[in-house]
Amino acid sequence: MSRGIDGVRRHPASRGILRIGRLNTFVCMLLVSSIALAQPTDRDRPAANEALQMARAAAAFLDGLTEMQRAQAVYAFTGPNRTNWSNVPMFVHPRPGVRVGELDEQQRRAAQALLRASLSSQGYQKVAGIMRLDSIHGAMELEQLEREGPPEDARPFHREEAESFGAGSYGIAIFGEPAPDASWGWILQGHHLAASFTVASGRVAFTPLFLGATPLVLEHGIDAGWSALPHEAGRGFELMAALSDAQRTMATESGDVPGDVIYGVGNKDRLPQPAGLKASDMTEEQQRLLRMLVEEYIRNASNAVAQLQLDAIAQSGWDRLWFAWRGATGNASAALYYRVQGPRIFIELSQRPNHVHTIVRDPLNDYGENWLGETLTEEHTANDRFETATRAYESAESY
Repeated sequence: MSRGIDGVRRHPASRGILRIGRLNTFVCMLLVSSIALAQPTDRDRPAANEALQMARAAAAFLDGLTEMQRAQAVYAFTGPNRTNWSNVPMFVHPRPGVRVGELDEQQRRAAQALLRASLSSQGYQKVAGIMRLDSIHGAMELEQLEREGPPEDARPFHREEAESFGAGSYGIAIFGEPAPDASWGWILQGHHLAASFTVASGRVAFTPLFLGATPLVLEHGIDAGWSALPHEAGRGFELMAALSDAQRTMATESGDVPGDVIYGVGNKDRLPQPAGLKASDMTEEQQRLLRMLVEEYIRNASNAVAQLQLDAIAQSGWDRLWFAWRGATGNASAALYYRVQGPRIFIELSQRPNHVHTIVRDPLNDYGENWLGETLTEEHTANDRFETATRAYESAESY
């Protein structure tokens, strides 16, 4: 742990540079509409009630921590701290925060209450399911290692990585002091999950939100057939199936299905120009399916917060959304990729067999930056620690 020149405690993994005034091309096109984002309106009042509930839940969580745990959990409300997240296992990319496995049962109940106060019932069940699934995945990986040994292409730290899977490894960090009128935020993150929330002027931003799962569907045991993310891939597949041949050609991008989302952590400022099939070129029924896809992601947020985001999309124009696709069109379980992009929404999904990654962003207001009058840069990437972990392991150094 170290302190910067301002005396603020910072985690070693959260060092970065807050760059003001850096806007990508897509955001520059939207400066005029962004001015309105800075001023709260009457429609923000229901979200303010939800922000108050979240602040109370966060304060209750902190009140239940020991002094040492609180030191692990609380960080300054700065851009470098808030943008330090990843979806890779904690062994590979350590991040700030108190670990769920280090909490007692009463503290875990408070953490669950904070999560419920921050998400809809749909979003809460997805996030809780991802954490539960990671515990199942870790047990399956370790059992396979004991039975068969590591696969030929395994990383040198394969066992240590598998041992870091599970709900106990997820970290909770709170940035600033939770209060109704304060600017503050919090994040829950670990393997396949980064749920980030920012409160500014009584409004809540829930982007970026990364959700992933492996296995996507459990194949064995009493829970065979269960999925933590049951509809994300299917919503895109349904829309693609509803398009005409000519529309599919317009929507389809060249290239293979990427093994991960392309615009995840570290790529906030690199969002592409919209491409594919535009919503204005879709039929009314196809537009309905597109909206269902978008709502599958947006309604993970608490009700009033989700509605404000949907209102923002509507104000910028549902007909200005674009849909792009790669991969199979005859099998919803096969490798596929899609992207939905508009002035106020960016959704991406990459699916490999029984493995899925997703991210949702707001191109104008990730981390609530527009409300705060900031432009943040994500200094960390999902891969920045893989190389470090490999070198550390191979040189027999502790990581």
